[in-house]
Amino acid sequence: MEDTSMTVLLVDDDPHACAIFELVMNHHHLPLEVAGDAEAALDYLQRGSPDMIVLDLFLPGLDGYQVLDRIRETSLEADCPIVATTAYYTNDTRQEVLNRGFDGFLPKPFEADNLVSFLRQIRSRGR
Repeated sequence: MEDTSMTVLLVDDDPHACAIFELVMNHHHLPLEVAGDAEAALDYLQRGSPDMIVLDLFLPGLDGYQVLDRIRETSLEADCPIVATTAYYTNDTRQEVLNRGFDGFLPKPFEADNLVSFLRQIRSRGR
């Protein structure tokens, strides 16, 4: 049974990454909101309530770590699982993002075949 209630907010300024993510989510009939920068994401969170946030670490303006801190400090979706994503990573990035308070790490390019199952796994663990 499809989990149609899993709304994801993708915060990413890379149009290619957004397009792939959108194709996969549409294929699975899952709602997706997209914000191209930190300001748009924080604005969306003032009025919307996603089930999960996928947050690029390298954004114009505030970076992903700063956005994560802002979300957690202001209780905007404080209990919402937040997954870090980036194309610029090392072997230590996964542990670093987990140590900084993210709930998971999704390296780019996204593996379309496993994307939704990964998101569902993170969501099922909760915060």
